[in-house]
Amino acid sequence: MGFNVGVIGCGRWGSRHIDTLLKLKFEGFVGKIFVCDVNPLRLKNLSENVDGVFADWRDMLQATDLDLVSIATPNSSHASLGISILEQGLNVLVEKPIGTSFVEVKRLLEAAEVSTGLLFSGYLLHHHSGFQYAKDLIRSQNIGKVKSIRYTKYSDRKKPEKADIIQNLASHAFSIIPELLENKQSPLFTVAALLENHKPAPLVSADQAKLHLSYSGGERLHAVDVEIHVGWGQENMSKLTIEGAKENIRIHFQRHESVEKGALRSGYAWVQTPHSNPPLEQQYRSILANPSSNKKDISTHLRTASLLDKATSLAQQWYQENAEN
Repeated sequence: MGFNVGVIGCGRWGSRHIDTLLKLKFEGFVGKIFVCDVNPLRLKNLSENVDGVFADWRDMLQATDLDLVSIATPNSSHASLGISILEQGLNVLVEKPIGTSFVEVKRLLEAAEVSTGLLFSGYLLHHHSGFQYAKDLIRSQNIGKVKSIRYTKYSDRKKPEKADIIQNLASHAFSIIPELLENKQSPLFTVAALLENHKPAPLVSADQAKLHLSYSGGERLHAVDVEIHVGWGQENMSKLTIEGAKENIRIHFQRHESVEKGALRSGYAWVQTPHSNPPLEQQYRSILANPSSNKKDISTHLRTASLLDKATSLAQQWYQENAEN
């Protein structure tokens, strides 16, 4: 019969959720798909294979029997909607960032602790085959101790109105890098810069951010230098480079079936990864097939939220110190 899923929000990224679910429905993995959006125009052009549309998420929950609710609305509504769904005792997938502050995330996690439903986050790169492969290589010390990591996320889209460059483009980095390193310690931030047209800018208008931080050493690690570079209005790039003492790994997040492995001197070769499913599809397959095995430790969500808050605060402080008088 398949699983029934409701999607709240069918804008740019919500549409990606719907397309992914439609593919899974064609396979018989998903049973019914219901969609909710406050904008009636967005509901007009949906596929005929969507089983129902609603203008209010409360009506959708009352009229349907759902195994999972996915929230793909603006960032500011993620935590409050997630809490409301959890209070109904339903499983919920909250897009990233799951809250716009540490306080919001903490409230959401507190709601998850007392709910019979489970909370899942939109940090889907954890389900990227290249990320999973790299994590195994680091654990086995196949590439030697990790020396540095560079995360780059550039989008050719113009900066969305009221968008926060760190929350929107850097949040994945703060979720996946600590897990790669299996390092629970707080890093030391050495650079947190906000830029617009390569000049210091306030958070509200910044279209670039450069963040440099350092993790102390551990059993499988030297001290690890981390660079996070993100920006709008540039040629598309979504890439993670992991430098090891023996070899390096380059993950191109738009490729799901392989990563580059090697070194500058010896050259790089493409290596096949465990699966080739896009990460959002893989996440849905994983959550729906066995929800309880996918429940994240609350501490990982709090760590991500804490790092985002710290990066934002330091970047705003950097702007105030470097802004032209």
